[in-house]
Amino acid sequence: MEKVKFHNECSKMDLEIKPPTQEQIKQIKFKYGLEKRIIREGEYMKRIGIIGAMPVEIEILKKELKDCFVETYAGLNYYLGKIKDIEIVLLECGIGKVNAAIYTQILIDKYSVDAIINTGIAGGLSDDVKHLSIVISKQLTYYDVRKIQMINCFPNQEFFKADANLIDLAAKISESNNLDYHIGTIISGEDFISDTERKRKLYQIYKAICIEMEGTAIAHTAFVNQIPFLVIRCISDLANEAATEDYKNFEILAAHESANLVKEMICHI
Repeated sequence: MEKVKFHNECSKMDLEIKPPTQEQIKQIKFKYGLEKRIIREGEYMKRIGIIGAMPVEIEILKKELKDCFVETYAGLNYYLGKIKDIEIVLLECGIGKVNAAIYTQILIDKYSVDAIINTGIAGGLSDDVKHLSIVISKQLTYYDVRKIQMINCFPNQEFFKADANLIDLAAKISESNNLDYHIGTIISGEDFISDTERKRKLYQIYKAICIEMEGTAIAHTAFVNQIPFLVIRCISDLANEAATEDYKNFEILAAHESANLVKEMICHI
């Protein structure tokens, strides 16, 4: 039988080894921190996923990211970087519950985030809130899914409860900044509510402080994966007949108010 000869072709070549670029180094460090869960100074590196539905809801946070680089996956850009010493994965998921659930799961599976914060704007339901009030989620549910379905079907939860530590942190920062803030129920569905009578009925059923389109889907996904979460919203309109005009006037201000609170939270985690 003829013997097979193996040749180390590399030994015959004068290889030119190029050092990695700074961008490659950043990506390697971030990936290594993800896969190995490095312990530094006795504590695990923390990684927070932050989700907004629209560009205006994340633009403040995007500007704060240090050593930022971008990855594209499943059609969206993920902004990876740091705020202070906390690793951040930031994205704009698009409007609606399905988008929110898809990209929350990707944050968990692909980026192994330790917690998830949703930031954005909302319509006010409670008479206690006004334009630019901050709402901190205590619990969330869908207003367009039957209560019996929520209770009797997996994951058998009428409400998804936010993380107590994140609630406390958001409240303390809001208090120290003299913000008009409220802690309570947030409800989610696919409609933009701009009708006083419908608003009244929804409040009567759920006693919710505000209404929006993504928060419960994010909470639902985080819950089944046992990931701590918090939803923070700032009121852009009051879900009445003036809602469309109010939204135009307060969208940017409200989105930035919510994002600034999240930014301060990250600095204190």
